Amino acid sequence: LLRAMKKTRPEIEIHYLIHHPVASHFKETTSGLVDRYWPYNQPEFMSRHWRYLSLLKELRSESFDAVFSINNPDNFSLSQGAFGQLVKAKMLVGFDARDSSGYYDLAIRSTTDKHYADSMVDLWREFDSSARCEFGGFNVSVELQKEIRERYPDKTSGILIWLGATKSKVLRGEEFETIYRLLEQRGERNIHFAAAPADQGHIASYPKWIQEKTFIWQHSLMETSAYFKQFKLFISADTGPMHLAVALRVPTLTLFQNSNMTQYGYQEKRQHYSIMLPEADGLAQVNKALDALLF
Repeated sequence: LLRAMKKTRPEIEIHYLIHHPVASHFKETTSGLVDRYWPYNQPEFMSRHWRYLSLLKELRSESFDAVFSINNPDNFSLSQGAFGQLVKAKMLVGFDARDSSGYYDLAIRSTTDKHYADSMVDLWREFDSSARCEFGGFNVSVELQKEIRERYPDKTSGILIWLGATKSKVLRGEEFETIYRLLEQRGERNIHFAAAPADQGHIASYPKWIQEKTFIWQHSLMETSAYFKQFKLFISADTGPMHLAVALRVPTLTLFQNSNMTQYGYQEKRQHYSIMLPEADGLAQVNKALDALLF
């Protein structure tokens, strides 16, 4: 959305209200998209209401032409709608869903039948119909990438299989084992398993050899970005780190089970493939995707 806005109207000034851990990462990996960041700490707002009021006062003093409320296109966030109204911009823009039209000056119709990022751009297409959705855009310094390589020389090249996921998105160990064997059949030997500390619970049910090969990654979001940039292919379930890999322009193969693949998956020839595993030809699709990604 931010890139679409800046590409079609480079003269506009964009302010970004964003949760503080992500704000610092966004600031370091992008340039030219945001003129001013407004990082906030939501838990702190709950305990120190005066900080919430202070932020609101500052935002109101900016006299914004428009505030865009960003959430799922088939949903409505009452807290975002109310906050947007309190900012007192000339126009409040959001998706036309549920009771949103009563809060927004401009309620935009979109759909979950296309990618989430493309739906975000719909919020701007009302102002410039030529706006396009483009994936990628995060950049990590060569210095930080080198530092990660030097810190973990045996774990930072080849293919990364990320085992992390939550709830119904968690894949079985047998499915990852199948992927591993398919890679081996193609002559790939530099294959790594990794996950976050929170994923150790479900990994405990995986085959012992996978558990022993799994690297538990415990570093900052910025270091995680530098780590992901080391690999020629990122394989995972439908999970947040997959979106980070795509933003970093790392080729991905994503294995879906039950979430909306159209909305959250990526399909770009020889770059990103998403596959619904329960489908009868799921394994055949995986083979075809690996052939394209490892050509």
